[in-house]
Amino acid sequence: MRNFNTRFRLRDSDRHIRLLYTQFLFLMLVGFLFSFFWAHSMTGLSPQGIAAHYRGSDATFGEPMSFRELAEVTHFHLFTMPVVFMILVHVLYLTNASHATKVWISWLSFAGVGLDLVSPWLISYVSPIFVLTMLTGDTLMMLSFLVMMWIPLHEMWILKQPLMAGKHGDGHKPPP
Repeated sequence: MRNFNTRFRLRDSDRHIRLLYTQFLFLMLVGFLFSFFWAHSMTGLSPQGIAAHYRGSDATFGEPMSFRELAEVTHFHLFTMPVVFMILVHVLYLTNASHATKVWISWLSFAGVGLDLVSPWLISYVSPIFVLTMLTGDTLMMLSFLVMMWIPLHEMWILKQPLMAGKHGDGHKPPP
């Protein structure tokens, strides 16, 4: 099986394509930041707050999440998170990053997604200690996202020399 399109690299694309990918990456950043602030408002991002969010709390008169609520959240996240990370991994694979970097970041990001998907169930039905599983998954997703954002942006906008353009950097041959 061939690996995407090994001839196309973001660094070689025209300004409009680079702007499109840049806008996508920044919208994903806004999405991650919004999720972070939403989670902070719901749980305080503390292990106790996260456990109380899923297991309920006498202090806040909060009810534990029901099976149906957990299933609804899982259903939504199970369809959206893998798609988002697949697109981000695809963008990473359009860069000149090393194969090892691409593989490690891909595996770490999807490991984070997996941990994030399973941890609410573990917190709710097994033990609040699985808050650490959720925090680990969230950390893996955020760190891998930042890498998958930085590498393409760096290649598209900071590195001046396109890979395929030779010495001139504009994609055109010099005049005779």
